[in-house]
Amino acid sequence: MQEIIFDFDRIGTEADFYKTAITKLELPEYFGNNLDALYDVLTGAIALPVLIRFTDLSLGQLEKFSDIIAVFEDAAAELEEQLIFEYYLKKP
Repeated sequence: MQEIIFDFDRIGTEADFYKTAITKLELPEYFGNNLDALYDVLTGAIALPVLIRFTDLSLGQLEKFSDIIAVFEDAAAELEEQLIFEYYLKKP
């Protein structure tokens, strides 16, 4: 199973996230940098099986990126064991 890690020490904005996602998930050029497009590529355009981890999230980032986290959780539920999603808060 491929493992992809998003280090949130290096991600501060949604634009940063999408730029990182395009590279790490090897997204197609037509990717639309929005939640609907993210769900579509997670459930139909990335190589599976995959484990995706968000690391070093601050509490502020957990709130700021909650919609993106929800999309990953929804995609993981849809794809069951083919896409596993985990996230971890930054240690104090």
